[in-house]
Amino acid sequence: GASARIRASAPKLLPGALRLAAAGCVPGGTTRNRDAYASQVRWDEAVPDDLRTLLLDPQTSGGLLAAVPAHEASSASAALAAVGYAAAVIGEVIEPGGPAVVVEVAP
Repeated sequence: GASARIRASAPKLLPGALRLAAAGCVPGGTTRNRDAYASQVRWDEAVPDDLRTLLLDPQTSGGLLAAVPAHEASSASAALAAVGYAAAVIGEVIEPGGPAVVVEVAP
């Protein structure tokens, strides 16, 4: 019953990840994710294709996304960063009304 707005530039990327995505070094699951979620994601035209590819990458080593109340997001991110996690506030949950996820370039 909700949608999400994600700032494409906010997630932390591993060094060299964009270069590898541009070279086509991506797992097959990325293409499957792109195909499976195409109707549920609205991309800002300014989001480069290589970054779209990384945002759809299925690889994970555990819980990489957490939803916390908006007023706690910055402090939660700071607390995680303080103990060595590459934490960032990447977006927000919004009222439904269109695609499930909107990926934008907003600051």
